[in-house]
Amino acid sequence: MELAIAQFWSSGLGSREPTIVDFEIAFHGIGVDKEELLLDGSEAPIKVEAEALLASEKLVPIAVLNKIRVPYQPIDAQLKTLSTSRDRLLSGKQILALTLTYKFKLEDAAEVKPYIPLLNNRIYDTKFESQFYMISDANKRVYATGDVYPESSKLPKGEYKLQLYLRHENVQLLEKLKQLILFIERNVGEVRLNLHSEPDGPITGNGAFKSSLLMPGVKEAFYLGPPTKDKLPKNSPQGSVLVGEISYGKLSFDDKEGKNPKDNPVSYPISYVVPPNKPEEDKKASSASNCSKSVSERLEQEVRDTKIKFLGSLKQETEEERSEWRKLCACLKSEYPNYTPLLAKILEGLLSRSDAGDKISHHEEIIEAANEVVRSVDEDELARFLQQKSEPEDEEAEILKKKMEMTRDQLTEALYQKGLAMARIENLKGEKGDEGEEESSQKDKFEENFKELTKWVDVKSSKFGTLTVLREKRLSRLGTALKVLDELIQNESEIANKKLYEMRLGLLEELGWSHLVTYEKQWMQVRFPTSLPLF
Repeated sequence: MELAIAQFWSSGLGSREPTIVDFEIAFHGIGVDKEELLLDGSEAPIKVEAEALLASEKLVPIAVLNKIRVPYQPIDAQLKTLSTSRDRLLSGKQILALTLTYKFKLEDAAEVKPYIPLLNNRIYDTKFESQFYMISDANKRVYATGDVYPESSKLPKGEYKLQLYLRHENVQLLEKLKQLILFIERNVGEVRLNLHSEPDGPITGNGAFKSSLLMPGVKEAFYLGPPTKDKLPKNSPQGSVLVGEISYGKLSFDDKEGKNPKDNPVSYPISYVVPPNKPEEDKKASSASNCSKSVSERLEQEVRDTKIKFLGSLKQETEEERSEWRKLCACLKSEYPNYTPLLAKILEGLLSRSDAGDKISHHEEIIEAANEVVRSVDEDELARFLQQKSEPEDEEAEILKKKMEMTRDQLTEALYQKGLAMARIENLKGEKGDEGEEESSQKDKFEENFKELTKWVDVKSSKFGTLTVLREKRLSRLGTALKVLDELIQNESEIANKKLYEMRLGLLEELGWSHLVTYEKQWMQVRFPTSLPLF
């Protein structure tokens, strides 16, 4: 303890009179046999022994898990020699650089921090001269950078790439790090761990431990149990690590209940390894749906699903590949007529294809595929079912509900893509000056399709808002289209969509607002850079 005594700033010139100060210091402390606790993912608890170090103390253990670390392996590793003019040592050794690329996805906006157990928080005792990382999105926009001491960064929903940059003169050491494991740490809701006075407490549920009075020289044990499966946060895959803190005592003058270990005088790290899912849980839905079917029916269903999955894996880059894809589509449609998942997969394949050739015929093909999806759905039956309420305990009803919801999603996606294709065909024909007698009928079909889509979804949502913007633009309501588009863009929980910004730029040009056009073009270079910065 260091004690410093000084005059107050407003005490003037001070006095030569001696001052006597009395201090009374009371030391406290609880000692434990394990400072860092690791729950291995099993049902077994951890035994912790605590004792009072100086005087009697109240033992009030509190354990909370509030962060998750998800492991990732690099998807790409590039090892290269750096420039000889700048990166060659006086001894003649050449510096090399290893760039590891990791890819991760956030289902929701979150505050994340990269964590590399091998390298973080080490400077003078590491063999690697430098380590830097950079997090960027699909638009090559950098959201965070860091070094040996990573920091948390708030990221919106979307897919990201993290590039890790390591330097060393020994190529063999860098080769060993090409599969370096990296953790992405993010906050989750608090998961409180149960404390027990018996080792079988997590199973029996008896002997809950809350508090105890420790006497000097006498050890007391309690058992820290793992969290129950229903308390685990969503999107916590196998091998992830939940981390948090545990405290054993609290301030005597603190009126709070001490629910957060960080509010107490001393806290220690605690972690829990997420175990694998039980096989029966993974196959629960499929087994429940197949229990009433014969072996031949189940075999036919498996073959059908495999064929559809194979269709989705085919490439369509060359004309020969597209021809083979069309043949397989025709064969499957004749084998499974009006099967909605198959028709939805065909539409998905057309949307993934590059339309660099005849764009009008490509969009017409999309419209036809979307019509086939719409015709295969019994909309009256679907609407009646979605209005019904199913019992959560009825497994068959729950499986049927998920199937109907998937059919609804396939139907709305077909209507949405059909509307986009119709609007783009009108735009292309307008650029070529081909508008004629079909213009009024096409507009009627577009409005009919749009109204059909409004029956199922909110057309101003982030997923379907683009079609609303195109509709307002077709009706010459450019101001309303710009307003809807701005609402879509201002959704900060997702990564910026370049197509939306390009659409807004086109609307501003049509409105004749040249000053905003110039402003937006400058910001486009910032929002969507052409390349990532160098390390």
